[in-house]
Amino acid sequence: MLLRNLLFQAVRRIASDPRVQQKAAATYDQEVKPRVQGAGRFAKDNIDFARRELTDIAEETSPFENPGGFLRKARQRLFDSRELNKTDETED
Repeated sequence: MLLRNLLFQAVRRIASDPRVQQKAAATYDQEVKPRVQGAGRFAKDNIDFARRELTDIAEETSPFENPGGFLRKARQRLFDSRELNKTDETED
């Protein structure tokens, strides 16, 4: 309990140091923020791709009339194409 209190006090002192705050802000702006933005763009691209594919599949096979066929086509086009893309990327 005493050790935990000492550690929390040390962390509070370190966090209140303006130099540490400046370094943390610079690290966030230079390293964290660009990575998060890149991951967000990557996720948005994947979601848009999946939305287009599912719309195309729904036009071909009705999810209400033939749910099994719809799911089979969706699995094949979404997951199998992703595996093909992975092999294409590694060959480059």
